[in-house]
Amino acid sequence: MSSRRNPVRTKSVIEGEHFDTLLVNHPELKRILRKYDKVMTKLTQMDITNKGISEESYPDIYKLLDKDIDDPFHDNGGLEQRLLMGNYLAKKGFVPQLVDIYQAVWSNHDPDFFDNELEEDEAGSDFLRLLSLIRTILWNYADGSPSFAESIVEDTQFFQYLAEDLTAVQGDLEGLDDEITNENQFPFNSTLGILNNCARNSSSKDVYTVTRLRKKGGTNKGEINMVEVLEDLLKTDITYVKLVVLLALSYMVNEEENKRISADGTLFDFLLKMVKTAEKAKNRSQWGFSIHELINGLAKLAENDDNRTTIMKKGAFDILKRLLKKENQAEQIAVVNAIRELSLAPKNKVLFKEDKEVWKTLKELRNSDNKELSKAAQGAYFVINEGKDKENAKKTPERAEQEAHDTGHIMLSYNWGDQKTVLKIRDRLREKGLTVWMDVDNMEGSILEAMARAVEESRIVLVCYSEKYKESQNCKTEAEYAYSQKKEVVPLLMQRGYKATGWLGAIIGAKLFYDFSGKYDFDKKFTELYSSLAGKFAPGKT
Repeated sequence: MSSRRNPVRTKSVIEGEHFDTLLVNHPELKRILRKYDKVMTKLTQMDITNKGISEESYPDIYKLLDKDIDDPFHDNGGLEQRLLMGNYLAKKGFVPQLVDIYQAVWSNHDPDFFDNELEEDEAGSDFLRLLSLIRTILWNYADGSPSFAESIVEDTQFFQYLAEDLTAVQGDLEGLDDEITNENQFPFNSTLGILNNCARNSSSKDVYTVTRLRKKGGTNKGEINMVEVLEDLLKTDITYVKLVVLLALSYMVNEEENKRISADGTLFDFLLKMVKTAEKAKNRSQWGFSIHELINGLAKLAENDDNRTTIMKKGAFDILKRLLKKENQAEQIAVVNAIRELSLAPKNKVLFKEDKEVWKTLKELRNSDNKELSKAAQGAYFVINEGKDKENAKKTPERAEQEAHDTGHIMLSYNWGDQKTVLKIRDRLREKGLTVWMDVDNMEGSILEAMARAVEESRIVLVCYSEKYKESQNCKTEAEYAYSQKKEVVPLLMQRGYKATGWLGAIIGAKLFYDFSGKYDFDKKFTELYSSLAGKFAPGKT
């Protein structure tokens, strides 16, 4: 008899199941999704990229986008609803369509949004109304849907326009004032709002250096580094600008840039002060940023080793402990993730574990009905406890017997963005008779428990690394646990031209790596990898 294997739990399968679940929960959105399809069909028929847009069509496009794209977002305020709507638009390719319209209109008029001396008829013109609506749509949907935000980054050149806006404001900081949140400052707010939402959902740092737009009658003026521009804006005394810029930078900076901007320790004082102020507010937010958004920014800045110590010295422990007890799950998730990041510093790990109240709460939250909160608590507990949950680690007789006969397997540690290539590597290794562990077909029970067992029972861990791998908390936990268990690490490069730094660079070191980034022929690189592995294993059953 032949056995039937369960379907592979790939990223696309899981995302599809999640989408189906959301749609079952919100059947009222089916009508809206059908409207989305009609809008996209109409936009396709316009053939904007090849033919441009006539000014006469601006009001019709505005009406279409306003009624069938912007209004549904405001009429459906639930987080799940907005997630579903944004993910659907991203999946259907709406984002590039929308940016194509923006580019066509912008190129027709070459507007300067930050010109305070626009003629009266131009300030209220159809083309500026349309551009502003498109920015509003991008801003809102990117906030509600990671897939929508990711599409802005990966499928369009919209960052070119944001970069130009930032440089315009950089040259005229005096034009900003404490009324920055008013409608007359919409261009600046939308620029930072879109950038902030995109930065939260993209781990690629090279997207923040863009080529300048070619101005009418001018020439290409080289490149703009958006991080450098924002660093300059960080010097402002305007509280709102300082906060939104700092939060955007927390997601955008690489390790070296993080160290540079964090050299000014007062930024942590400032961010923690914003959290305290938000705690006192009825809506538990400050300048439009909720407590969990503020804590998430703090956690991103804590990815730098030195910052972990500094943040705790600034009083973060008491704030996090206080928020951890609140029955606000969004805040608890952010706090637990921050604790996990801060606990990568040995002294901080001891502080969190020795505080009986914090430790008890973390243990309890592992069993939360909220899956995201449960997963976050398991991760923090795992890091602080320096390995799997020892209370649940007792081996059954069956497992002990299995381990006694286990010759060890190859474990694939990877980021889901590289899953397609990694699955191909897994299948080829199995064809060669090697035993391979990969989380798509071995994840039962606690995810971290399964990962820990996989590391402990492995002989070799293939670290399939990229920038997204380095930015992932789970990947970091996996790799560092493998390193702590003294497992042999074999690096597989998944991103062309990427060089590992920081904690990842320390683990990979000067080891020989195998390049599966697409730069070289896959078969050739696989043959090299297999040749290096084959002698270390007796072929086992898959």
